[in-house]
Amino acid sequence: MWSKTRKAMYDRMTPKLRGRVIYDFEYCRPKYRTEPPATSKCHCVFCSYNRFFKIVIDKKEEIMIANSDVYYKSEFYPTEEEKRQKGLFEIADVTLAMHLYLNVWPIKKCLSWDNPLVYLFALFDRRIGKRTVKKIYEDRFSKPEWIQKFICLRAEAERIGKGDD
Repeated sequence: MWSKTRKAMYDRMTPKLRGRVIYDFEYCRPKYRTEPPATSKCHCVFCSYNRFFKIVIDKKEEIMIANSDVYYKSEFYPTEEEKRQKGLFEIADVTLAMHLYLNVWPIKKCLSWDNPLVYLFALFDRRIGKRTVKKIYEDRFSKPEWIQKFICLRAEAERIGKGDD
């Protein structure tokens, strides 16, 4: 299932970012609930399992976008607005956003701020042109900081904004 979805996501990605941007689901599980994480890269602490969705840029910078709700089992569970502002979502949010992006919404609707994850996927879409990217880049400061990184990445790929600031 993920391999087909990942292929569809990459097929829609602008050629200028293919190879630079990688979508990655990671699953980690300690042997027992009382043991520390299975690997040193694992983000979960003493849980039975955890899933993560991250975006890797240029094979260096890993940006965590989502993890399973096991990670949030605490009194500090974020509200929907806090998730939007901080850019931390649940796996269910990511799968719904991918479904909306790939199967339901047209690209213009994806670029509305109704769903920040759909917006993120649409930023990398090959169907949006240079003028649209330029408008998004000029309006980037009205968006949360976590999404500004991705807006700048797309603008850089289109050679927008180097001398425009």
